[in-house]
Amino acid sequence: MAKRDTLKQLADSVCREYLEFIPTSNSLKPSHIANALFRQCMGETCCTKDIHEWVVSERRKDAVSSADIIDRYQAILWNGAEENPENIKQIRFLMEEIFNQDNTVYPNYRLSVFSISSHWLIKPGVKSELNIGEFLFKILAKRIGGRRSPAIELIQSALSRDDDDLTKILKPIITYPSGEEKRTLMGVCYPEENEIKWDSCKQTIRNGFDRLAENMIRMGAKGNALLILERMICFSGFAVFLYLADCCSALYGGPRVPILLDAGTELESIKKASEQCYTAAKKAVEDYFVRVFEEQIRPEISRNSKASCERWIEEMMFSSEERETSIRPAIESYFESFCADGEKPVYALAHAIQIAAYTFEYRYNSPSDFCRVLGVRCGIVGPKGSRARIKRYLINSFALETIALSILSEDELNGIELKELGSKAVSTYNILLGTNADTEYKILEDANIAQNTPGDLRGDLTVNAQAFAESFTSLGLARSYADGVTLVGWRL
Repeated sequence: MAKRDTLKQLADSVCREYLEFIPTSNSLKPSHIANALFRQCMGETCCTKDIHEWVVSERRKDAVSSADIIDRYQAILWNGAEENPENIKQIRFLMEEIFNQDNTVYPNYRLSVFSISSHWLIKPGVKSELNIGEFLFKILAKRIGGRRSPAIELIQSALSRDDDDLTKILKPIITYPSGEEKRTLMGVCYPEENEIKWDSCKQTIRNGFDRLAENMIRMGAKGNALLILERMICFSGFAVFLYLADCCSALYGGPRVPILLDAGTELESIKKASEQCYTAAKKAVEDYFVRVFEEQIRPEISRNSKASCERWIEEMMFSSEERETSIRPAIESYFESFCADGEKPVYALAHAIQIAAYTFEYRYNSPSDFCRVLGVRCGIVGPKGSRARIKRYLINSFALETIALSILSEDELNGIELKELGSKAVSTYNILLGTNADTEYKILEDANIAQNTPGDLRGDLTVNAQAFAESFTSLGLARSYADGVTLVGWRL
């Protein structure tokens, strides 16, 4: 039987019981979120070993050879056993480009997930999903005003279609020898209402999903299944990022962290302010862990005194002597330091536990580092690549359009002033575009960011907004008029 380990149990419970997902891995990619969320929405999986054999092209180590592919699948090949292996190689290379866009298909089938175009590609869960699908599905499944999110039905409808151009490529493989034999139908398992924890940030995320789904239906996108799935996964990544950044504020009070989006103007003040906003989001995650650790240990400490906290540290249990000799002195040292800084004892101890958890339990990828992983891969943080060590909110056009669609009401699809869109972005997600320079400067000032930013930040916010106006125009979603007004809309 495993020995009890106080720090490990505390660290695990924050993720599994409080957050309800596990932000401690750098392996998460959009395809993992898709596989997890779509499985929850559809209540089914499919055995895709045959597709895996085709998608892992011959240039990969341990891949099935094209000669073996011909031998196994000659019944569905145009030339049967006489098929040219070079043709099969080319087809497999093409299939890998299409169905492995996130590089999540490996020679090991058990670890692989595909770029999903229909329900036929949904697999059983893999470790890299980090429980994010279940977290998001609970938000969508909660009944608000008597109804679940329309996003669920929209996703189900999109996945049920298998006549799109991508799925057609796979259909002969899927249905050989029998497609139905490969499906496992569990049925959609909706959680009980009392099982769904709720807070203001989850409400914000739910509202965003609902508006995005409703707007896509109004715009006639229901017939474009691939676009629906791509938008839903793009917003899912943003939603998880937003929850990490905002959950401390939602649950324990305090101001929300601003998200200053850089339109790519290369203005130094915007870059620096956006970098600080991103750093503040990572710090907010640390603050959340401190507050949860404080909530966990407070019932075990009789008085909010230094002596009571020192006694608690002495009573900590460890799974090995090696862990005890490295972790306990570290917590004692951190605790002394935070007490000397004026923190109250129980809070200082929780702060010490957070540092220890980040050092010893999340050593390879902390929850704060997970913001980088998630932000970059869902298109709101950049620059990409490990060489760009300093990140900021550098959003791509698809994510920008998706987030905008999650904000606007039906009437506003016909056209809304960019300034008004900026105001709604602030009130909804605390996203700053620069459209209301004075208001947004005050938000950055209150967050102690404006004071530490070089140059004319207030003036450069206006330039940043103009760059976003040009971005929306280039996407065909905005018109600028002689009086300086820019209208953004999907029915202009």
